Amino acid sequence: MIEFERALQEVLNRARRLGIESLSLKEAVGSVLAEDVKSKFDIPSFHKSAMDGYALCAKNLESAPVDLRAVGTVPAGGFYPGKVKKGECVKIMTGSPLPEGTDSVIMIEFTKDKREPGWVRILRRVSKGENVCLQGEDIEKGKIVLKKGTLIRVPEVAVLAILGRAKIKVYKRPKVSILCTGDELIEPGYRLKSSHIYNSNGPMICSLLTSMNIENQYLGIAKDEAKDLKKEIEKGLRDNLFILSGGVSMGDYDLVPKVLRSCGVKAIFHKVSIKPGKPILFGLRGRTLIFGVPGNPVSTYLTFLILIKPAIEEMMGKEISLKIEKGILKTDFRQKPGKRKHFLPVYVKMKEKQGEVFPVKSYHGSADIASLLPANGFMMVDADVSFLKKNSKVDIILW
Repeated sequence: MIEFERALQEVLNRARRLGIESLSLKEAVGSVLAEDVKSKFDIPSFHKSAMDGYALCAKNLESAPVDLRAVGTVPAGGFYPGKVKKGECVKIMTGSPLPEGTDSVIMIEFTKDKREPGWVRILRRVSKGENVCLQGEDIEKGKIVLKKGTLIRVPEVAVLAILGRAKIKVYKRPKVSILCTGDELIEPGYRLKSSHIYNSNGPMICSLLTSMNIENQYLGIAKDEAKDLKKEIEKGLRDNLFILSGGVSMGDYDLVPKVLRSCGVKAIFHKVSIKPGKPILFGLRGRTLIFGVPGNPVSTYLTFLILIKPAIEEMMGKEISLKIEKGILKTDFRQKPGKRKHFLPVYVKMKEKQGEVFPVKSYHGSADIASLLPANGFMMVDADVSFLKKNSKVDIILW
């Protein structure tokens, strides 16, 4: 049995990048940039109007109200071919290029059409540059806009699109397979038999992966029988990362470690000094990472958060999101001292940049998945600690 910190390092040491691929913008959300992205032009690429109104030269507007001759209109996507002179203005739409001879835009709300055709009354003065987006004020030509290693979210997609990029180089995301084990399990949607339980780990793990935009394949439930288990395990070992739920403890039907060895999987560690989640197994076959997680759902959720998710992030070139922070415990806490670091579901309320930590009162142990409903993190308590006083500083991991 090894400590959590060493287990995490063993995992990260073997979570290697998977190479680079070119994806369309539609496919790229959730990936990490594998190149610096520079702008080949200024954005905006011309001085443009920020409002619907009239383009004019501010210094020629000596007083207001004043009547100007409207010599043309610039629609969106159009331009005014001539030069605007003193005493003149041009009607302009939002986003249209400013005509030569103008430097400001008066909003349509501060103008009034004259009875005489081709004339407009300007009701107030404007300053130079008012309601104008200057060329290059958002992004300058040649500037690195997005750096290598940036996670592509929806705003990054929009920026890449405005730069004219249809495809982008990213680090490949791992493909992941999930297999659940246990003769007592039944998939949701089927009639529940006596002494059986519904399988929550399969949908939960798939959902955790989908929330990370990670392609995943669910292989279903394998029987507690070596031949069937080996057949399904061989399928999962074809992907970059393979997660098995259940069958990793010390019971008569916990066959996963033995079958993995028969499939050529080298165990890097089996059992970590954490509660819950102690039986977790981590192994390697070729470049495929294998995680055998305990069957109890809180154990599965925790081990995904603190070991599997960091491995996936490392493989895809993303900054590791796992952060151990400090919070203030808002109630006295007692536990029976043990031999493993304890992770307990908590609700953390942020107050003045400091997390207030409230342990979930109804937590009944690693099978109690409902205890995670009011929670948004785990509190870490060292094995030899039996009592923590209210207002003590504690280590927390937020989801």
